[in-house]
Amino acid sequence: MSERDSIIFDLDGTLWNASETVVKAFNDGIQKIGFDINITSKTVRDFSGMKMDDIFSQHFSFIPKDKLQEFEKIYAKKESEYLKKYGGKLFPNVKETLERLTENYRLFIVSNCMKGYIENFIEFFSFEDLFEDFECFGNDGLSKDKNISLIVERNNLQNPVYVGDTIWDKESSEKAGVDFIYATYGFGKIENPKVQIQNFEDLLSMKL
Repeated sequence: MSERDSIIFDLDGTLWNASETVVKAFNDGIQKIGFDINITSKTVRDFSGMKMDDIFSQHFSFIPKDKLQEFEKIYAKKESEYLKKYGGKLFPNVKETLERLTENYRLFIVSNCMKGYIENFIEFFSFEDLFEDFECFGNDGLSKDKNISLIVERNNLQNPVYVGDTIWDKESSEKAGVDFIYATYGFGKIENPKVQIQNFEDLLSMKL
C-alpha cells in the first residue's frame, strides 16, 4: 500500500466543540415558532454526527410538520449568525497540531453539518491555508461515506485516513474503504476501536 498522504477530519467532537453556540440557534428557532421548550448543549453533543434531516425528525418531533420548514430556516440563519459571532472551542492543541500535520499530509474535512458550517469554522480560526477541500451533507445531500469517497476521488488521494469520534464516523469510513482513527476525547463512544487517540496531538507521535 502507498504511504499515507492525507487525513480527513470529522468536525464536531473531533476538531472543536460548538455545542454551546449551536444550542442557542436551536432554542431560538424553537421559541420563534411558538414552543416554550429548551434543549441543552448535552443534547446537541449527543446527536452530533447525525445527518441534519435525521436530527430534525428524531429530536424535534414535537414540531408539527407544517412548522418544520420554518424552524429549519430560522435555525440555519441563527446557526450561521452565531457561529460567525461566537464560534466554538477548539480541542486542546488542535491549531498547533494541524499546522505541523500540513508539513507531511494533505488535510480535509467531511461532516454531516449544514451548508456553511465548515466555512464558518475555517473562517473563525483563519484555517484557510490548512484545509485543501471539504464536503458536507448540507452541500450535496449525500451520506458521510459518500462524501468521504467524493473527497478521495476529487483530490486523487492515495491512502487517506479518517479521524472521528462517533460510531457513524467509523461506519462511514469503513463503507468508504478508508482507515479510521477514533478520537476518544470527543462526544461519541466506540467499542474496541482498532486505532485511537486520547488527545489530538497524539496524531503527531503515532505511525499513521
